[in-house]
Amino acid sequence: MIKRTAPANLMVVFGASGDLAKRKLMPSLFHLFRQKLLHKGFVVLGYARTAMTDEEFRTQVGDALREHQAEEHGDAFDEEAWQRFSQMLFYQTGGYDDLGSFQSLAARVVALDDEFPTQHNHLFYLATPPNVFEPIASLLNEVGLTAAGDGGWTRLIIEKPFGHDLQSAHKLNDHLLSVFHEDQIYRIDHYLGKETVQNILVFRFGNGIFEPIWNRNYVDHVQITVSESLGVGTRGGYYDKSGAIRDMVQNHMM
Repeated sequence: MIKRTAPANLMVVFGASGDLAKRKLMPSLFHLFRQKLLHKGFVVLGYARTAMTDEEFRTQVGDALREHQAEEHGDAFDEEAWQRFSQMLFYQTGGYDDLGSFQSLAARVVALDDEFPTQHNHLFYLATPPNVFEPIASLLNEVGLTAAGDGGWTRLIIEKPFGHDLQSAHKLNDHLLSVFHEDQIYRIDHYLGKETVQNILVFRFGNGIFEPIWNRNYVDHVQITVSESLGVGTRGGYYDKSGAIRDMVQNHMM
């Protein structure tokens, strides 16, 4: 696999104090950093309702990375790499439906663009509950952060679930397209990045023998086992609204 360095950009992570950011996103970014796959102009600006300073955010991320390293790999944590990576992390406190908060966010984005060689590329990653996708997109547009400027690009990443049914999914999609262009929007499910899942896709569509017969006419049944030891944890509020079926079965497993 060809490894390419990610382009310079300012990555704004909405929901930066939450479970998804701490358990999945930040460890992945740190891994890319250690592999020298992040540009020197790559900067992360965390954004969430939890009040924190830059240093408090870095401490929280560092603790999460150490815990992830111990659980997933069991080897020593790279403190030297962490000290360098942590200097790329910043934090902004604010609400998801408050114009004043987004005006402050826009000012912080300008300041970081001036301080670092981000090339005015902006990536907005919504690691938040789905019910705030629409207000975040609207306020980004209202404060002028949806349009690319100064030669840079602007992109939006949203994590599943995309709505709670077909009607709400269409509504969300229509709203996003009212403030972003289609080529700016990335809809993802991080399970598709798992090596086993990617291997299955390659095995099926890369083999002329198997691809024509992997359908209901030849396959008796499919058994999917999601073997995870992690419980709901701090995600009770999210599960109360979405439920395990929508969180796991509708998207991850299907």
